[in-house]
Amino acid sequence: MERKARIGTSAFVILGAVYALLGGLFLILGTVFALMIPEVGILGPAFISIGGLFFGLGAAFLGAVVRKKRQADRLIAAGQYVWGQVVDLQVNYNVTVNRRHPVVILAQYTDGQGVRHIFRSPSVRMFRDPSLIGKPVKIYYRDDTFKAYYMDVEPLLPNVIEHG
Repeated sequence: MERKARIGTSAFVILGAVYALLGGLFLILGTVFALMIPEVGILGPAFISIGGLFFGLGAAFLGAVVRKKRQADRLIAAGQYVWGQVVDLQVNYNVTVNRRHPVVILAQYTDGQGVRHIFRSPSVRMFRDPSLIGKPVKIYYRDDTFKAYYMDVEPLLPNVIEHG
């Protein structure tokens, strides 16, 4: 089985789904108003334009997430990777879910010229585990500039079942 990238649910997925749903609803209502009840006047075109705007934003957000996932899958399929080393775990205070913050894993790789490259993982829902520091991690990349990369943190994550 081919390995796939693991991209968690981000705010773009949630916003994209909500905007696309509301935009679609407004588009349908605007179309019904414009075709079935012509005496409402400007209400139908107003709903259609607002619905189109929201639906377009939602589709753009969802498209960005899909594009990011496809890029990560292509990087994994190409198979070009280096081994980095986990150097830090940072709490992402920009995101809060149930009064908890996800963690971003920082890894470094030193190339043949002695240049140190620092990579950030996507946000991961886990407790800060200092035992991860120093562990090796695969970093898939496209070219030597490392502009496009995907850090495979899946093997690092512990199997945890949270009971509550």
